Amino acid sequence: MTNNINALLEKLQKVSAKGKGQWTACCPAHEDRSPSLAIREVPDGRILLKCFAGCAAADVMHSVGMTLSDLFPDGEKHEFKPFAFAQVERRREEKAKEDIREAELVIAMGDAMRERGEKLSQADLDREMQAYKTLKGLL
Repeated sequence: MTNNINALLEKLQKVSAKGKGQWTACCPAHEDRSPSLAIREVPDGRILLKCFAGCAAADVMHSVGMTLSDLFPDGEKHEFKPFAFAQVERRREEKAKEDIREAELVIAMGDAMRERGEKLSQADLDREMQAYKTLKGLL
C-alpha cells in the first residue's frame, strides 16, 4: 500500500476494507451519512475513486486537502480534462430534466383520467406515486 492511499484513508470517515486494495468510506465532498465512496488502489499504484452520489474525484480530493496528482504514484503529473467533468455534469442535469418532464407527464395523465371520471388501475397509481417521489427528490 502506497503512502498516498494511507494518507487518503486517514482523512476519510467510516473507512471499511472491502478486499485487497479496496475500501469504502463516507464521501467528504457531500453530506454523507453512510459510505458512498469506493476507493481502489490498482497494481500500478494509481488510486481510483467513485462516489455513488456523483461527486467528482477532484471534489473528493479537494475536500480532504489533497490534489488529483495524489491519486498517482509519486504524484506524477497527468493530463487533467476538466471538460470531461463538465460533460458528465451536463448529462446529469439533462437526465434530471428528463426525469422531471416524465414525472410531470405521468401526473398530468393521471389528473386527466380523473377529470374524465376514469378509475386509475393500481399500476397507474403506483406510477403516479413514483412520479411524485421523483419530483420530490429532484426539485
